[in-house]
Amino acid sequence: MRMLLLSLALIAAPALAQDKSYSVFPTGEGDPNAITCRPPQRIAGDRLPGPEVCKKNSVWAQYRRDGMDVAPDGKHDITLKSDNRGPGRNCRNVGGAGGATGGGAVLNMTCD
Repeated sequence: MRMLLLSLALIAAPALAQDKSYSVFPTGEGDPNAITCRPPQRIAGDRLPGPEVCKKNSVWAQYRRDGMDVAPDGKHDITLKSDNRGPGRNCRNVGGAGGATGGGAVLNMTCD
């Protein structure tokens, strides 16, 4: 029985070890099957940030085509603000961690 459990754990390990990339505003570019995570975002009126949100690039790309995003709570979908140039979002870091790879840090963001 132990050997069976050990074998199953070794088979499942590569799937769990898949590298994630991070982006403050994932667009879905790159390998459609690769996973991109958005770092936790602040929830208005809450002391704690929302969860990290990880999805396949193909899913992020569909969100962008539809003019949608995942809300900071990680549960709901929200419509992106749009102007005469089409769907888009003007987001920027306000203090906190920076760089292309969030490294799991909570980022303070402001979006217009």
